[in-house]
Amino acid sequence: MLSFVDREAELATMERLFCSESGSLLILYGRRRVGKTALIQHFLADKAR
Repeated sequence: MLSFVDREAELATMERLFCSESGSLLILYGRRRVGKTALIQHFLADKAR
């Protein structure tokens, strides 16, 4: 699978919010073509089903 350089903090935050018992909203923003969609797809790859 692809490795994400300097994305460990973002992935850890997403994991913490995903496992949280309370409802959460994560807003992911940034310039075009920096990998926002790829980051979400990478995070959700093992979460499906």
